[in-house]
Amino acid sequence: MTLMKAKVHDIAMRMGIVLAFIASATPAKAGGDGIVIANKSWSVAIQPDTMQFIGTPAGEVPVTIASARPVALAVSDLKRDGQAAQWRFPSEKIGVKIQLDGDALSVGITADDAGSFTWPRLDADASHVAYILPMFEGVYVPADDEPWAKFLIKDGPLDTTSGLSMPFFGLQCGRHTLTYVLTNQFNNELAFRSDQGKLASEFTHEFTRNHKLKEYGVRIYLGDASPVEPAKRYRKILVEQDQLVSLTKKIERTPEAAKLLGAAHIYLWGDGLITRYDFTDAKAFAAKLVAESNGTTASVGRRIWSLLSEDGRKLMGELAGKEWVDNYDKSRLAEELNGLLSRADFYDADGWHGVQPSAEAQSLLDRTIPALSRPELCRLNSLLLHAAFAEMLKPVDTWGDGLSPKMLHLLAAGGLDRLWLGSPDWKGLGDHPDLIRKAISLGYLIGPYDSFHGIHSPGATDTWETSQFDQKLYETGAVIKADGTPKKGFKQKGFILSPLAARPYVEKRVSKLMDEFRCNSWFIDCDADGELFDDYSPLHPQTADEDMHARLSRMAWIRDTFGAVIGSERGSSYAAATIHFAHGMMTPVMGWGDPDLMSNKSSPFYLGSYYPPDGPAVFMKRVPMKPEYRRVYADPRFRLPLYQIVFHGSVVTTHQWGSGSLKYTDEAHDRELLELLYNVPPLYHLNLGEWEKQKEAIKANYAVFSPLHREAGLLPMTGFEWLTADRMIQRTVFGDKLEIIANFGDEPYRFDSQEIPKHSMRAKWLDRGRIVVYSPEH
Repeated sequence: MTLMKAKVHDIAMRMGIVLAFIASATPAKAGGDGIVIANKSWSVAIQPDTMQFIGTPAGEVPVTIASARPVALAVSDLKRDGQAAQWRFPSEKIGVKIQLDGDALSVGITADDAGSFTWPRLDADASHVAYILPMFEGVYVPADDEPWAKFLIKDGPLDTTSGLSMPFFGLQCGRHTLTYVLTNQFNNELAFRSDQGKLASEFTHEFTRNHKLKEYGVRIYLGDASPVEPAKRYRKILVEQDQLVSLTKKIERTPEAAKLLGAAHIYLWGDGLITRYDFTDAKAFAAKLVAESNGTTASVGRRIWSLLSEDGRKLMGELAGKEWVDNYDKSRLAEELNGLLSRADFYDADGWHGVQPSAEAQSLLDRTIPALSRPELCRLNSLLLHAAFAEMLKPVDTWGDGLSPKMLHLLAAGGLDRLWLGSPDWKGLGDHPDLIRKAISLGYLIGPYDSFHGIHSPGATDTWETSQFDQKLYETGAVIKADGTPKKGFKQKGFILSPLAARPYVEKRVSKLMDEFRCNSWFIDCDADGELFDDYSPLHPQTADEDMHARLSRMAWIRDTFGAVIGSERGSSYAAATIHFAHGMMTPVMGWGDPDLMSNKSSPFYLGSYYPPDGPAVFMKRVPMKPEYRRVYADPRFRLPLYQIVFHGSVVTTHQWGSGSLKYTDEAHDRELLELLYNVPPLYHLNLGEWEKQKEAIKANYAVFSPLHREAGLLPMTGFEWLTADRMIQRTVFGDKLEIIANFGDEPYRFDSQEIPKHSMRAKWLDRGRIVVYSPEH
């Protein structure tokens, strides 16, 4: 007897055993007897003692909804009422309730005490063809795919808020799918294992002591065979519960969010007041500085020399003696000068005696230096430096690298009329208020990277500005684990910061910065990435659910107080109603901790260091993708637009900043096709030099992407399908307006009597028949 026939026979036997029980309205006996509940859509056979659930769609073969637990548990209080049932596991202090309603089976599990419970468990099964997982954007995992199984097992259990972007997972089962929607998305793990050469899994919920009501549930839906059916089902649930907020509605509340339509996303690098590009003669500059430093009377050179560090003085001597000063040395020179141009003691009246300041500089001097703001002080010092070294420096208004009006002019002249522009920090924006004004006047969105996720000791040497607050918050604000110890922060530095404790600091910091430079966008790292914590601190106790709401509240406060367009990392579903855009859904963080990517500089896959500051290699260096990650993060055969099916037209998503559109030399082509297929923007890292290298590819992409996104960015993704068995030809539909077909294959593909070249896409406006065919150039 085959495995499938044996299962059918087993189900039939169980159904026969319980027929008399089903007809009765009296409570059922405890023990191993099965239960069958049925309606027009399907029947479900249940073994209470092992929690095995077998579903049989009307007129079709059975599918395993949940495999049996390895060890049966004693059952008590078993009751049945129509299409509902309930029972208890007294040894586990666990209660179970089930209800069949149309094509949905609800299973609720409660606990009397803290602990954990594993259900559903899914062993290898002939009815399970593939897993459908909302890992980042979405993946399709054939149950018999050994490389995928190895990856999922090695990578460890998926937390259902940080490991899954939406609280569901799916199974493709021949002519049907099963969608498992979680009613409690917190404190869950989905773990994978290998079983008879196929992928198997088990779902475990932890009942934590800080929740008075200890419960979780899974609502299981029977659907059609489409690989995106689980996402369609989840979207329908959100719509029915009025929890899906369209981007159209968000724009009504925050009008600046309309600028996201058609916008590419760019992080700008190089925030120095003066850069390597701004010297007309760096050697002569250094030589003059050295010569004046040796003079006996006050001079600009002597003043600057007195402010330089020992390393700075040594550098000036080296440059003065060189035959040729290259770009690297110019960058070092600019870095030294930038350390001085924000100093209040830069100007010395005796030193500048005989130097004629410009009218603007004189006006600032007349106001007195203590009365100047930091941007005004930086402006004054820059003008004074130029006045003293005019023959060796370009005019001050032309200074700058990525964060400069000069960069914006190049972008606009290149035809990029809608952009989201991000600064890696807020210092550069504070020093360049003219940049912000220029960006907004061009119709761009611009804002800093900010974060309130972690806290470091004040004055720590290895720290970053977003994690610096004050000693009191450092001592009292950490999230406390169940064992009473503080939760360590990113890279094991400092601690995770309680959003409840941080809230006053959020309002103080953002208000202060907005007073200094009024941006129209704000990026808050981590708040939407799914890392949520139970906090056992007596000062600010909270559940993971409360942690989530505190994070959403602070993002909403920034949005509504300042009219800012809000972004965050990844964009997990719980944040979708609050944020406008997210970085990390198309490509998340990958290979974290892998030395070939992170530390082995001889590896061809080494991502690069965080140097130089005006263009860190980790963001701009182009490398091949390590083969073991390609299947998971890039291979179009295993990608599914699950997040777009749910949230296209609500949240604009793109890659995580560490994996920009052009980062991977061997994947840039397919990644660009996926962006266009899913109608999501590219993400780049640029300074002046990088723009010069990549501008033609960026402009070519923008000319195709931007018009498509302006028209379809507010529409839902209404369709997705594979057009070929190898899954290399894929089709998406947006509303009833736009159809996009991507050919990831090595041969042309004919559709609607038109040939789509290999490695190309075709977009068709369904309402007017316009067609665009595009082949990325990489």
